[in-house]
Amino acid sequence: MVEQLNSMAAADGPSVLFVTYGNGHIAKVAPVVRALQSIGIRCVVIALTLGFRQAQRLGLKPLGYADFLHLVDTDRVMAYGRMLLPGNSHPDVDETETLSYLGINYAEWADLLGEQGAAEKYAALGRRGFRPFNFIGRIIDELNPTVVVSTSSPRSEQAAIEAAVVRGIPTLTMLDLLGMPPAHYPPGTVFADRVTVVSPLARRNMLAGGLDASKIVVTGCPAYDPLFEPKHSVAAAEFLRDKGWTGLKVVLWAGILEEPAPNVPPEYLDVGLGRLVEHRLREWVAHRQDVALIVRYHPTQYHLFEHMGEHPRVHVSDPGKDLLQPQLHACDCVVTQMSTVGYEGVLIGKRLLALSFSPMVINYDFDYGKLGIGESVVSLEQLVQKLDDPPRKPLNSDAFPPPGAATPRVVEQILALMAAQ
Repeated sequence: MVEQLNSMAAADGPSVLFVTYGNGHIAKVAPVVRALQSIGIRCVVIALTLGFRQAQRLGLKPLGYADFLHLVDTDRVMAYGRMLLPGNSHPDVDETETLSYLGINYAEWADLLGEQGAAEKYAALGRRGFRPFNFIGRIIDELNPTVVVSTSSPRSEQAAIEAAVVRGIPTLTMLDLLGMPPAHYPPGTVFADRVTVVSPLARRNMLAGGLDASKIVVTGCPAYDPLFEPKHSVAAAEFLRDKGWTGLKVVLWAGILEEPAPNVPPEYLDVGLGRLVEHRLREWVAHRQDVALIVRYHPTQYHLFEHMGEHPRVHVSDPGKDLLQPQLHACDCVVTQMSTVGYEGVLIGKRLLALSFSPMVINYDFDYGKLGIGESVVSLEQLVQKLDDPPRKPLNSDAFPPPGAATPRVVEQILALMAAQ
């Protein structure tokens, strides 16, 4: 692997380094990578945690933290990784990669803060606080890319932007949602030279967050381009036929863990709210012969939710194996807290119910109902009533992307950054 990395760094011509994670983020990177490679531009994809296998599934040749162990004290990193491994493993992530990810990030804290400081910071923030600026900087120095592209996580991806900026390397961040409220961009946030956003509403949100207007480009999101491919509608019809659900009203529950916060009731914490919602939806299905349910928890979290039993009109999705697009096409309505799955459903004409009583929705001030994309559900008790009510229209047109594919627009921005060098 060291030889492969050296050849990448030494090769002539422009190159792009992508730093990303997770199934959804890889989905927006993959079409851009393929488009750039088709015109002869070298691309290196660092796909973190769950993103690694998803990148492989999509035909990429990703690298992970474990491929850069030669840049660190491996024994020390592995010791830290083993210390942090309990509670941080995932069945879809290779253990060596997990140990490398945890250990490298923790070692950077130990270098900066000392052992006690690192322990205190991890106790306070956990892995959500990781932002390995120095380590990612060493990767950039080794690969010497022309442009660095990230997705929107505040961890390794943000570290990549910050490390590239101090080195004078052009940067681009791809956002897939609507831009977070200004409070979530603290003063001093380092933004990329270009930030591609999905819609005019996202642009306004980023402007309110303090980003220079000249940096923001409304492109749409490449991850959503495949939604409109006919094959997914065909697969959806096959799914419904195989299940015996043709003609039924199908609801997709796209749940996520509730993060710890002072306003989170104990019964909602972690898997709590998800289980309560799933139980309520299963009761609804059990009392109605004309409805069915798809349960699809977040790809990084689905293994934490206990299976609640088999039912002929309930399908529990395995995000590591099941494609999202056919299941979205198969449903009539998406129920979620703030997952991007809800927005994707709206893009193909599905109804969206947002759980506005979710503490996470409240704390992030990110309610699809308030944004005019879906309908707010104000309590768990109201959920079934909302499902049976007629949909509310119209939706906020500013929340939708411009017509046509997003991938060529994002590629155009990357090429413009290269040309400016």
